[in-house]
Amino acid sequence: MKKSTFRVSFYLRGNHVNKSGQSGIMIRISLDGEMKQFYSKVDINGDLWDVKGNCAKGNSHAAREVNKQLEDIRYVLQRHYRDLFGKFGRVGVEQLKCAYLGATDDGDMLLRLYDKKIGQKAILVGHTIGERTLGKYRNAKEVLSGFIKKQYGLDDYPVSSVDYGFISSLDLYYRGTCKYCHNYVIKHLRYLKQVVSDAYKNRLICSDPFMDYRLSQEPVGKDYLIEPEIIKLLDWNFETKHLERVRDMFMFCAFTGLAYIDAYSLTRRHIVEDASGSRWIQVNRTKSSVQANIPLLEIPSAILDKYKGLDPEKLLPLDTNQRMNMYLKEISKICNINKKLSTHVARHTFATLMLTKGISIESVSKMLGHTNITTTQIYAKILNQKVGDEVSRVKASLDGLGDYYRQRRN
Repeated sequence: MKKSTFRVSFYLRGNHVNKSGQSGIMIRISLDGEMKQFYSKVDINGDLWDVKGNCAKGNSHAAREVNKQLEDIRYVLQRHYRDLFGKFGRVGVEQLKCAYLGATDDGDMLLRLYDKKIGQKAILVGHTIGERTLGKYRNAKEVLSGFIKKQYGLDDYPVSSVDYGFISSLDLYYRGTCKYCHNYVIKHLRYLKQVVSDAYKNRLICSDPFMDYRLSQEPVGKDYLIEPEIIKLLDWNFETKHLERVRDMFMFCAFTGLAYIDAYSLTRRHIVEDASGSRWIQVNRTKSSVQANIPLLEIPSAILDKYKGLDPEKLLPLDTNQRMNMYLKEISKICNINKKLSTHVARHTFATLMLTKGISIESVSKMLGHTNITTTQIYAKILNQKVGDEVSRVKASLDGLGDYYRQRRN
């Protein structure tokens, strides 16, 4: 086995002098040709520093105290080196630096700060976020913890050491080890960015490592049914009552815009009547806790009447979301609909159907219970894309009419 070359030395950062006229002593770790330098949190007057000896010169009380601190630092680093080498059979300079900083600066550790962020989010559950969103933060923290353990052999990581390289390695870990798609990687990195941004704002770090890191999601095509497909599903005579019930539940969501969990939780108290006698669904979305107000149209109203009384508490007899999607896959084959049906496709169908019928995007946003109209605008983009696709089919014949126009000009 090749012998490892490990050395700890110190030098004075003489070009930076604090208000007391002292300069910071820097730690330099050299290991197998790699080098890391960081602040020791020990200061000294420049005229007391011995450049050749890498220590304070003289026998004054101040010099002895500084040298004792430096020897303690050297001892701690050597101990971490032995522990890490014994555990992993190898040691990297970043790994050693992080082990040292983690032992001396527990308050500024990344996973501890992540726990603090999760605690802040937990307070918001039921107000601006749902329990499911909180679960995503917790899951993202656990995955990050696994990365730190695998990459650096540590239980935590100093937030001051999070840099562009750390983020790039984490990105690669998400895509390679975790097999996450691009948008899911971006979502996890955005959670981390919130933690790091808090550290930056609280002066725990001096720069934002995400400053030059782009976190842009790729546009995702959202399947939805067009009117002829909706009519086909409504009119289809299913041989089994169970598939008929699944079709009805899908159609209820397609004409109300409710997500599966909101339809599943629907009770009589969510149906309200206004002064004119019209019935509405009024429900706080489970995902965001934002209130959605949806007029109860004829088809969903008929579906509620059809299944009235089957459950003393809930209005709709829904299977689990997984079973629903499994049966919807079967239904799409039976009805010759070449789209991957799911409970969420029903919600997309509602949004695009309302927009094509001339309902304003602001009203659609309120019915969907979106926290931001930007979320709703993606459906308008889908419709614009559809217009572009349809026009492109007749573009050649329409462009051909230009020959007649040019003849008239000549």
